Amino acid sequence: MAMNIFRLCGDMSHQFAIVLLIVQLLKAKNARGISVKTQELRLLVFLTRYLDLFTTFYSLYNSCMKFAYIAETVAIIYMIKFWEPIQSFYNADQDSFPHWKYAVLPCSLVALATHLIGGGTRNFDLMELLWTFSIYLESIAILPQLLVLQKYGLVENLTGNFVFFLGFYRFMYVINWIYRAHTERGYQHHYVVYTCGIVQTLLYADFFYQYCRARCRPGRATGGDDNDDEEKAGNLVFEFVGTRNHGGGGGAVGYTAGTESLLTEHSDPSLVVPSPANNEDMSSSEENDGSVRQR
Repeated sequence: MAMNIFRLCGDMSHQFAIVLLIVQLLKAKNARGISVKTQELRLLVFLTRYLDLFTTFYSLYNSCMKFAYIAETVAIIYMIKFWEPIQSFYNADQDSFPHWKYAVLPCSLVALATHLIGGGTRNFDLMELLWTFSIYLESIAILPQLLVLQKYGLVENLTGNFVFFLGFYRFMYVINWIYRAHTERGYQHHYVVYTCGIVQTLLYADFFYQYCRARCRPGRATGGDDNDDEEKAGNLVFEFVGTRNHGGGGGAVGYTAGTESLLTEHSDPSLVVPSPANNEDMSSSEENDGSVRQR
């Protein structure tokens, strides 16, 4: 399959998002506002989707990007779970979404049902089943990350950029599918991929709204004077609780609980992990080149 500008932009956006997250971990020396469970789900997506690395060679670009996604995601998980001082500052209470029970298991069952309905037991193909599973799982893999941001409330600069470019990558792939459908002869549509891609993009919609609104405002309120120094340094983007308050005032973006209650929540040491600087005691080539397996 020939490269097009939309697919290339999607791949570069995806790669840029991952690099931003790694930079965030190395710079901040903590995993504040980052979900390791989303990273575990993404790693499972890559491992089940890219099994063709061992069976089929499409292009050097394709292979390098796939290896990069796997290696970088493994590195992120390792830093958050095992590398000090990031490990000590990872807050599992915030990252509490039961991803194996409510993401992996349902996607496994839906993928199995889809595969059996589509081909039956006689045409059972394990690699095709795992690929279908990866499509379903990727569509909801961002949920733990969005829930962590909702609990934490304050979206930091690099973390916000990571989520934004991750969503932008999927949006560009949706455009890529539309473009290919109108320009490639014999293009085979895959409606499971279309549906999951649209669902995944919609999950980012509220975050996109708040992110763009905060970026466009000259003064981004973070809810209190205690955070002024951090905001001036560019560490905070906006407050995020997952529900937009269209009638809110004072320049704050994306919260409904009120500034006072939000600051009270962040004063709870059990919910907010302190920065290492403040505590001396103390982280596409993605689609197969065949026209049926699109990402």
